[in-house]
Amino acid sequence: SHSMRIALARALFVKPHLLLLDEPTNHLDLDACVWLEEELKTYKRILVLISHSQDFLNGVCTNIVHLTSKRLKYYTGNYEAFVRTRMELLENQTKQYNWEQDQISHMKNYIARFGHGSAKLARQAQSKEKTLAKMVAQGLTEKVSDDKVLNFYFPSCGKVPPPVIMVQNVNFRYNDETPWIYKNLEFGIDLDTRLALVGPNGAGKSTLLKLLYGDLVPTSGMIRKNSHLRIARYHQHLHELLDLDVSPLEYMMSAFPAVKEKEEMRKIIGRYGLTGRQQVCPIRQLSDGQRCRVVFAWL
Repeated sequence: SHSMRIALARALFVKPHLLLLDEPTNHLDLDACVWLEEELKTYKRILVLISHSQDFLNGVCTNIVHLTSKRLKYYTGNYEAFVRTRMELLENQTKQYNWEQDQISHMKNYIARFGHGSAKLARQAQSKEKTLAKMVAQGLTEKVSDDKVLNFYFPSCGKVPPPVIMVQNVNFRYNDETPWIYKNLEFGIDLDTRLALVGPNGAGKSTLLKLLYGDLVPTSGMIRKNSHLRIARYHQHLHELLDLDVSPLEYMMSAFPAVKEKEEMRKIIGRYGLTGRQQVCPIRQLSDGQRCRVVFAWL
């Protein structure tokens, strides 16, 4: 998070004519995101940004460029306006496509039925054939493709009897010269717990996860874990540990030798949105987001 703040400070300080921001809100706390949004609202020069935060896009952007089907489509307004306009255009496109297909079907049936009939009917069939050819030459409306919906799949971990994790009177600091980050921590986590850690950057959220995972050891106190408990931890730098010279398929086959069939492993990877060439190209050719999907498949 602090690295992101430094990078943003450098970019804003030089006051460039064109400012390119690639997911600037990643790893920023709420206060920092609000500050950045207010700063960019009044930015007087060219700003191009990528973000997965709808609120941030709504507050900052005046235009949207949508990359879809290898095309760039331009929209005026913020993200909400883009969604509304796009839905209206897709609805109109669907109606136009259905109308054209009905017309084509009707004309083809007429041509097949009366093309070799009486002179009058044959002339009408020829006229419809010309109309059909003209429609095709002018370009038909494309069928609307539904946006791909990604459904994450996590295998059942089975039942683990409580208590799953017990944090008992835990104190922690990194060394004798640094202040205490945690004092007298006392809580438990059971199998159905969905716990969110919130707080400003640098408050110690990641430190607590490292304590629970076992990367760090309490200065005093104890963290008890059920003997049947298996822990998987995803963090912001985990994808940096991937071997960039192998493919996702090779990486997963090496990590899980019990899976012998490549097709079975391809299905597992495919559940996380990596398909086709993305599974067999070197990981270095994947985007950061796609590398994160490899990590989720591994988890």
